[in-house]
Amino acid sequence: MNFIIHRTVMAFIFLAGLVCFLFYSFNQNFFLGAILISLSLLFVNLYGFLTNALLQKHIFYLFSLFMFFMAISVFCNYGVEQKPIGYQTLYNFNLEGIAISLMLCLLSSLLLIIGIGQKTQTPLARPVIKKAVNLYKTKKREQVKPKNIIESDDWQEASLEDIKSGKYQAL
Repeated sequence: MNFIIHRTVMAFIFLAGLVCFLFYSFNQNFFLGAILISLSLLFVNLYGFLTNALLQKHIFYLFSLFMFFMAISVFCNYGVEQKPIGYQTLYNFNLEGIAISLMLCLLSSLLLIIGIGQKTQTPLARPVIKKAVNLYKTKKREQVKPKNIIESDDWQEASLEDIKSGKYQAL
């Protein structure tokens, strides 16, 4: 149950940072948005490390998603520039912004491929599954009662009075 709560807290923090990043990025304040999403990702990593609730595979997914949104934001803020001319608007493409955005997309896809290639971790404690013991063996539709497991002549039967006297112990 704690595992689900830890995952929910981490998802909420990351999504809050992502929403803040998108809000500030659309308002042309890219650096403050990048700081907020970086802080949320840092908090998710530290919280996941301390609670042991973040798998290695999911860390790659988070960083890949982080880099992808950074690439889109860099492209929108620095790759495309608006130039007003009279009553019309022209768009100029800045090659440096496009190149940085493509490199961030490449890094994002590389992290995603590494994350997909990771094997999932198994839980630390595996339940031991034992086969059920069949006490009755079937032979051609007839049941055979099990043999007495402990055959010894040292056993004694105790009556109710013997047990009440304290001379014998009941198991």
